[in-house]
Amino acid sequence: SISQKDWQDIGDYCDSTSGMAGNVGVPLNTEPSQRILGAPAIRHCHILNDRRYVLTKDTDENVALYDVLKACKVEDLGCVDFEQEIKKRNKMVYVPNWFNVDLKTGMLSIHLGQDENDCFSAWVSAKEAGLTDNKGQDQKVNYGSLLLEALLEHWLRSMNTDDDNEGNSNDGNGLPHDSGRNLYFSVPGHTPVIFSEVGGRTMCRLLVRDAAGETESVLLNDTVPSWVSNIIAKKNPLQFIKIPFYLTPHASSGVKSLKKDRLIANDFIQIRKVAEHIFDKALCAGSDSGLVAGGGNSVSGGSPAGDRANTDSNADSSSLAEEKVEILCNDQVLDPSMDLRTVRHFIWKSSADLTLHYRPCAWFCTVVKIMENTWAIYRVQNNIPTSFYEIFSLFSMDT
Repeated sequence: SISQKDWQDIGDYCDSTSGMAGNVGVPLNTEPSQRILGAPAIRHCHILNDRRYVLTKDTDENVALYDVLKACKVEDLGCVDFEQEIKKRNKMVYVPNWFNVDLKTGMLSIHLGQDENDCFSAWVSAKEAGLTDNKGQDQKVNYGSLLLEALLEHWLRSMNTDDDNEGNSNDGNGLPHDSGRNLYFSVPGHTPVIFSEVGGRTMCRLLVRDAAGETESVLLNDTVPSWVSNIIAKKNPLQFIKIPFYLTPHASSGVKSLKKDRLIANDFIQIRKVAEHIFDKALCAGSDSGLVAGGGNSVSGGSPAGDRANTDSNADSSSLAEEKVEILCNDQVLDPSMDLRTVRHFIWKSSADLTLHYRPCAWFCTVVKIMENTWAIYRVQNNIPTSFYEIFSLFSMDT
């Protein structure tokens, strides 16, 4: 029923609108009766150098830290200086870009690389990424592969269940299917996943937790790109990214080299491995670092299954090499924990092949024997000034 007051309000409305015939477009009320507030929209973001964490700033000036790999917010930092947080959290490390970010929806949207070369370009150490504390190995993991396995975990599980029902409980190598899945973490089940064409047309949209559904599973079978399913479902091995570089003695070392040694190594190889190679090969320490000099030869740096220290003596050799050998780039002494791609990006800064120099550390000597008939002249070399070099002439010492 309509009360007398309602009729009065309707009459007032009619009277007001009749007088507005010549003033179309003027609102009756300039102030809203109620407001439904939404969440603040993210307006600024910055991808940190480790290519895993993203700092964001919303319309309320709140700064937050997101973990792209685990698809979650890590920390609300409040109303802090955005630029200062970037400077504080950015490290001198380079990881290839394997995703892009957009803020069109007011939320953080992550776009993975459009092909395997981009999406699977970021190899890192599992220990350095905080994914494992195993001290017995230095396992390398791929960010893109780990995230895709976590996003499609329920779909993979449904595929494995179907195979088990058909009697196929292993991958053909006697290993269970789950052995290749992401065993480090899972992402929140409410995370939305969208598969789209390069042009932007959406082909499939679902939540992570719904991927095991019958309809969604069939849809994913038809939608997931072959280069994705080959890696996360069929467990085809990923290829490492290689970097060619030259290795020559530094001018202050007193060592003369007839030619440059050209090597090829995985881009995540650390400088300590290069120092170990010099210590083992050039300075004749006698053990095997796994690096091979020569034109176009490859340098070992692990496998997708993981790099393991063979013996304690190898670890001792690596530690000794760090103490005895310095590696330089553009006359800057390099941190042993720095990797080749970081050196090329931050220090070398050139499209030409990376060039590294080496020299013995201070007061570390190597002896070079120069034969003259039955005389053997030994020269003690180090990286102190030439005037401090000592020349020894020793009679009949051919050993």
